[in-house]
Amino acid sequence: MKKLVITKLGVSVLIVVLAGGCQIGGPSDEKLIKNAMADWKAALTAQNLDKVMTAYSENYVSQRGSGKDSIREFMTRVFDEGWMENVNVNLEEVTTTIEEDKAQFGPVAFISDSGTMKIDYTLQKENGAWLIVGSKMLEQ
Repeated sequence: MKKLVITKLGVSVLIVVLAGGCQIGGPSDEKLIKNAMADWKAALTAQNLDKVMTAYSENYVSQRGSGKDSIREFMTRVFDEGWMENVNVNLEEVTTTIEEDKAQFGPVAFISDSGTMKIDYTLQKENGAWLIVGSKMLEQ
């Protein structure tokens, strides 16, 4: 009798969890991507080069074929020359499309006094973390 009550209680709890939409096993990939890109945006805004670079995979390749080292050099110039001083990094229009271990995240809008630039990012899941593996500037 006691075993039957415990079993029914366990099934009831499982039904409540599933009906309530609670996730078992941690956040969804979409949530992980949004969190990773929010951290990346915060690092950009704070002009924290080392933190920005943690968002990029060692396998990163830009649309021009440059790698992670080129991004580090470019971001160093961006911060040193003050290009990020009056830039708003806007994630409001972003959509996330996930296919297996790759995701498209964009467009990310970089808005400044001189105009707006939009970039799409490709992320890949590596060792449980979503990292930027590619980027493409969109036509304006």
